Amino acid sequence: MDASKNKLPWLILFLSLIIISGFLTSIFYPTNSTTFIYTNTSIFNLSTFINPTPTPIPHRILSSKKQSNLQKIEADLTEARAAIKKAAASINESIEDRDYVPSGSVYWNPNSFHRSYLEMEKRFKIYVYEEGDPPIFHTAPCYGILGLEGIFINDMEISRFRTKDPEKAHVYFLPFSIITLINYVYIVGSHDWSPMYDTVSDYITVIDHKYPHWNRSQGADHFMLACHDWGPSISKSVPYLFKNSIRALCNANTSEGFKLSRDVSIPEIYLPHGTTEGLLGGPSPSKRTILVFFSGGVHGYIREVLLKHWENKTEDGVKIQKYLPKGDDYYQQVRKSKYCICASGWEVASPRMVEALYMGCVPVLVKDDYAKPFSDVLNWDTFSVDIPTSHIPQLKDILMAIPQRKYLKLQKNGAQVRKHFVLNGPRNILRGAVDDIPVYLGSIRGGNRRRHPSSWVDLRSGMGEAMGQESERGRHKLRKSMDASKHKLPWLIILSLIIISGFLTSIFYPTNSTTFIYTNSSLFNLSTFINPTPIPIPHRILSSKKQSNLQKIEADLTEARAAIKKAAASINESIEDPDYVPSGSVYWNPNSFHRSYLEMEKRFKIYVYEEGDPPIFHTAPCYGILGLEGIFINDMEISRFRTKDPEKAHVYFLPFSIVTLINYVYIVDSHEWTHMFDTVSDYITVIDHKYPHWNRSQGADHFMLACHDWGPIISKSVPYLFKNSIRALCNANTSEGFKLSRDVSIPEIYLPHGTTEGLLGGPSPSNRTILVFFSGGVHGYIREVLLKHWENKTEDGVKIQKYLPKGDDYYEQVRKSKYCICASGWEVASPRMVEALYMGCVPVLVKDDYAKPFGDVLNWDTFSVDIPSSHIPQLKDILMAIPQRKYLKLQKNGAQVRKHFVVNLPPKRYDVFHMILHSIWLRRLDTHIRDINDQS
Repeated sequence: MDASKNKLPWLILFLSLIIISGFLTSIFYPTNSTTFIYTNTSIFNLSTFINPTPTPIPHRILSSKKQSNLQKIEADLTEARAAIKKAAASINESIEDRDYVPSGSVYWNPNSFHRSYLEMEKRFKIYVYEEGDPPIFHTAPCYGILGLEGIFINDMEISRFRTKDPEKAHVYFLPFSIITLINYVYIVGSHDWSPMYDTVSDYITVIDHKYPHWNRSQGADHFMLACHDWGPSISKSVPYLFKNSIRALCNANTSEGFKLSRDVSIPEIYLPHGTTEGLLGGPSPSKRTILVFFSGGVHGYIREVLLKHWENKTEDGVKIQKYLPKGDDYYQQVRKSKYCICASGWEVASPRMVEALYMGCVPVLVKDDYAKPFSDVLNWDTFSVDIPTSHIPQLKDILMAIPQRKYLKLQKNGAQVRKHFVLNGPRNILRGAVDDIPVYLGSIRGGNRRRHPSSWVDLRSGMGEAMGQESERGRHKLRKSMDASKHKLPWLIILSLIIISGFLTSIFYPTNSTTFIYTNSSLFNLSTFINPTPIPIPHRILSSKKQSNLQKIEADLTEARAAIKKAAASINESIEDPDYVPSGSVYWNPNSFHRSYLEMEKRFKIYVYEEGDPPIFHTAPCYGILGLEGIFINDMEISRFRTKDPEKAHVYFLPFSIVTLINYVYIVDSHEWTHMFDTVSDYITVIDHKYPHWNRSQGADHFMLACHDWGPIISKSVPYLFKNSIRALCNANTSEGFKLSRDVSIPEIYLPHGTTEGLLGGPSPSNRTILVFFSGGVHGYIREVLLKHWENKTEDGVKIQKYLPKGDDYYEQVRKSKYCICASGWEVASPRMVEALYMGCVPVLVKDDYAKPFGDVLNWDTFSVDIPSSHIPQLKDILMAIPQRKYLKLQKNGAQVRKHFVVNLPPKRYDVFHMILHSIWLRRLDTHIRDINDQS
């Protein structure tokens, strides 16, 4: 392969890391006890860099020598920033490069990318921790669908970017492999991840105790790399690894905690034999006879929808099927095709994207929440097509509508960017040995390896001496090859700092087949509503009668919006109410909330589908930690908001219970979710065939409710339920797909006997002798950090422990406390928040990515305290710093809002049942469904 095709692969990862470590995270150490980590979000499609803003975090005091080294590193990065900033602003700058000069529309800014790349080559230094032995550390397989993980780890061992002096490093690599961790530590079928978690946690504990670098930045200048789907989950074993470190991941799912500003998306590349041999190149566009191609199993809901609509269709040029006919070669079909579907499976990553680029097929990305690789540098719109899952039925029409001239440009651009995804030698010299004998690289590293305390078995027995000699020869050949061609390192991972959603492809449909759904995200802490913007989606044409009913419903909602908008702008408006008049700072806007609530009582109608029988439908248990789910479902059966006429309904309730679905359908310990998925999917298929309402809005005016943690996942069984419908969830985690503008956060309430009897009320503030209280198991990383710092501490007024001493009553401790810790467990929801409000204790929320219940109406800052998980060590200081006057106000406000969290049987105005309905009402107000024949 000529030099122009071999320049950029794999070095670009280092560019990604230097940008994140240097430009995105500049660390300065003042002489006091605070380290400032500066972050900015500048990317290559911007012409200037944003000035970083400091975020203080605690750190271990460094010696003057280490401060001096750090200052040198930062000065070096400052020079690099200046050079890149200058290049970004220069249109005509010409930079000589004997291998490759980036140019054209495929790059957001070719000059800034090129200059940044050259600065990386000139300056970047990476320290690879030497602790840990194979097979878990320093090596991994280099073939198959996950081969990129092993290739990178192995290449880092001999990379010219590697420095042996940790004081000169810009970033620090954690050389563990998720693949080998799973192969050697995980017990198949056990579903017990704790040994893997412990291995990673122990490893970081070792380097933290031995070196100052992890602790001084809390992991922010460290990085890990994983191609296995479990990589993101295992990174949670160490809080700072998950929250602060750079994670280079194939499974770059933004709904599962992947952070565009910090993490790096890397491509999944299938290497049957550890090389790209036989994978590169394809015929010219004129010789491609298939319009669009896909072949693959039904892995995940996106592929299910794709195959449901297009499998084995006889449409000209469309070849979409699960399995290829005998004799058909997969790669030959890719080479015959103009467009290749790259659809997510169970996870967002897929090797099809790179296979398409390798073989000259334009990738068609059908993925939700996917951060595309290298998109800080590459403009994916110039060489790929994005199709939202909701537009799968129009797949052929969309591709046919692309002009031939544009297709040719896409195809040509794909050939240009291919070089950034190609794996090059010289890795092949040791490929067989690395893959077949994991000890090989252990021999290369010789006898200087420091031992990991887990004492992994040393595999270098017997053949050690002979293999050591052979491996030294192999390493010499590798280094010689690298010196001869420093740009031909064997893989590519590039800058993934921030992805701008504004560049995503927008698909519009002609007006003769469209229902418009208007959405906006106006909340009641705003005084006015945002004018809704139409998002077109396909629908089944409705009869004039149904159009008329829909027009009446929308007109009714328009009147309600006008009344609420008027109330929001009126400061002195007085509304009479015999039961309660909202007032005070606990509400973002008391008037607008009150008017909205009254408009809901006056107008809101809900249709509950009657299909389905107990125990899965129309009922659920009303006690215990998940009791609210059953209470709501049962109350809806007799609610005055329920209408028997579906044509008069504003929203439609799907009355299945996740709790009973699990109790009656799920087979314990089977880990098989298919039956639950099928039950929900079949139910919606039934109502879709029987009624027009699901189809006309594609679920946007339908809602479900779930308190069980599995609710969000089971909602994925039906794409439109997950993407469009209103989901009222206790597990309201914004990093797992919860959308603030569409979904509803509901409180988790522990009801031991199905009622609030004995739970309400507590002593006055003056009679509360405990400053802060928590008792609970080690569920999740936040509680682990909390208990690590504060369990059984003798600090005055701090009572934080796993288990209460015998004789202590939990609720009595809550009533004695001023502040109550409400920490996330395995999931973000916890009943402690409501228990605190019930008993007059101020909730202290230690939760990441949690959408607070009724946050559109309630100002949580007025009756609770938020403490980021990173500030847990300063917990007592933070609470002690709150003035007594402010504490009394927080406590008083908590007593005021308590009514909105109380469960009443039967429901009463403004209680938790009605607050949930009100949140759903708000979402419906912010969604305008208009049939195409309605010209108003």
